[in-house]
Amino acid sequence: MNRVLLILFFLCSLNTFAQKKDIRLNAGFQFALPERLFNNELGNYNDKNMGGGFHLMPVWNYNKNWQFGLNFEFNLVTENFTTDAITAYEVFSILPTANYQFTYWKIKPYIGMGAGVFGILYTGGGLNFGIRPQIGLSFYDTCTLSAEYSKFFGSTSIPDESDFGNYYFALKASFSIGLVRSKYQKLNFDKL
Repeated sequence: MNRVLLILFFLCSLNTFAQKKDIRLNAGFQFALPERLFNNELGNYNDKNMGGGFHLMPVWNYNKNWQFGLNFEFNLVTENFTTDAITAYEVFSILPTANYQFTYWKIKPYIGMGAGVFGILYTGGGLNFGIRPQIGLSFYDTCTLSAEYSKFFGSTSIPDESDFGNYYFALKASFSIGLVRSKYQKLNFDKL
């Protein structure tokens, strides 16, 4: 546990030197919550739509409120537990996103929306259009915690799509590294 805290402290302290950069790179991990937490009809041990993954997202802080990015994400998501053979689907997505930050303080609550393509590897299905609404908190422009609902539409070539449902709800943690300062920035962050 001490090593994890030390690594988190180190990552956050590295980013304090790049606070004023408005083009950043967010990287992190997520945990998809099981559907049984939201659906009482599923049994206590049914972990349908549970899983985890990682993401990478270049971000542009357009001004003090708006942030635009391109989210690349990979998740392993489980199916409905109806037999002893449990399948996990490998879901990837590429979504342009827009986030609106309500404040420009050090801790910024925000809402956002992403829309783009989702795909499930090794099922023979193609790409599907999907959306991802989200809410979250940004801490000192270095760490972000969010809750996100991912839903994609269309056929996925999964034999019984009711076992998966084409959606998952995830809790996400990200670390942000400042890359460059854009000359096209709408507002001067140094004066805030």
